[in-house]
Amino acid sequence: MMAWMTRRPVLSGALLGLMWGIVIRLWMRYISTNPEFTWAGTGYVVGAATLVGTLLGVAAWRYQLGHRRWWRLNGLAILTLGVAAGGVMIPTVVLGGLAIGRRRWPQWLRAALLLVAFGFQVLFFAGEADNFPDGRFITGMAAYAVLLGLEVWAASIPFLPSRTAGPAAGTPTPLAADASA
Repeated sequence: MMAWMTRRPVLSGALLGLMWGIVIRLWMRYISTNPEFTWAGTGYVVGAATLVGTLLGVAAWRYQLGHRRWWRLNGLAILTLGVAAGGVMIPTVVLGGLAIGRRRWPQWLRAALLLVAFGFQVLFFAGEADNFPDGRFITGMAAYAVLLGLEVWAASIPFLPSRTAGPAAGTPTPLAADASA
């Protein structure tokens, strides 16, 4: 992880959320059979993604400081991306976030959660290849998998195990250092 991301997690979250929102809107345009978009809709997608990124950045910052409770509530912000067609992603994002964030859970349970999480997407998109314009199914789904994977990774932040309280509880540490735990 880049150093600036761990030193400024709130700003990083906002910028990453903004970029994710722009890219997901471009993806929507790419796969659309009837590409009629409004500025209000585009503003909602980009704005909601930026808000979610900011709140997840706050959660990451609070986690780094060792604070225990309320930072997890910022994970609820991810549900704002589940409005309308985005609702298809919510089971995958929540279950996948749990599987990645709960590092102390048994591996078999985490693997089962990931399997169920991504199984939702396979079931939803099964038989949809004919609905994509110009045979864009493969590239559209590959891009979707990357974007959804990023969202699942971001959603894992509120599910990270609580840091132990103690003398170092107020000392910021990079989230990447927790990967070995």
